[in-house]
Amino acid sequence: MRIHTPVNRETLKHHVTYNGWKYIVMAVCVVMGWSLIYTTTAYRSPQDKRIDVYIQSNIGSTEVIDAFLEPIWKETVPEMETVSSVVLTTVDDYTTTIQLMTYMAAGEADIYFLSEQYFKSYAGQGGFLPLEDLVADGTINVSDIDLTKGYVAFVEEYDDQNLPVRTSTHLFGIPLQSFYGFMNGMQIDNRDLYAVITVNNQNDANVIPFFNALLEAGRGEQEDWMTEQTAPDNPEKSVV
Repeated sequence: MRIHTPVNRETLKHHVTYNGWKYIVMAVCVVMGWSLIYTTTAYRSPQDKRIDVYIQSNIGSTEVIDAFLEPIWKETVPEMETVSSVVLTTVDDYTTTIQLMTYMAAGEADIYFLSEQYFKSYAGQGGFLPLEDLVADGTINVSDIDLTKGYVAFVEEYDDQNLPVRTSTHLFGIPLQSFYGFMNGMQIDNRDLYAVITVNNQNDANVIPFFNALLEAGRGEQEDWMTEQTAPDNPEKSVV
């Protein structure tokens, strides 16, 4: 015996009522699957053809920062396929610590702008490229900048009790307090930030000249609101 169910408005309505969720689940799975395939197969520039700049800031946007970086990139390292930024918003100390730890462990970013706390922490662990020789030979032109705060002691050797037995001090970061051009060009408050190059960037030949050009572009005149201790995005709001 064969049961035949006619296809009409009533049977379709009944079918959708009791089986519609299956189609929704199927549609979601298709969309997620396609997104996953696209993400995993989308072209990503190789390490020696890209420069990533990560900036710790509660203000600023990647669109504005990327627009600031683009002419520097095109003029200084035009062979790079992409130069892009990521804004690391400080939510709280724990979240920021985990976030930066993850990025550092994964080798993310070539250049960081970090607050003093995290700069000193990772510099002390040897996470950044020593810059003193590059400054001395003029590769990085910051001869008129006070670099005192950019020097950090690095533990080179520990004993059996995990106590430091040999340390050396290096210039691991460039203090950005007087680089007023970043405040307008990038629309960030960089007065407590340090610019660093990661030691494992795998692209020194391009990252270093770009780093120098970036610092040059960050120079600028101090504006009135800066002496009044006000925020760059709102001259009426005082910075605490």
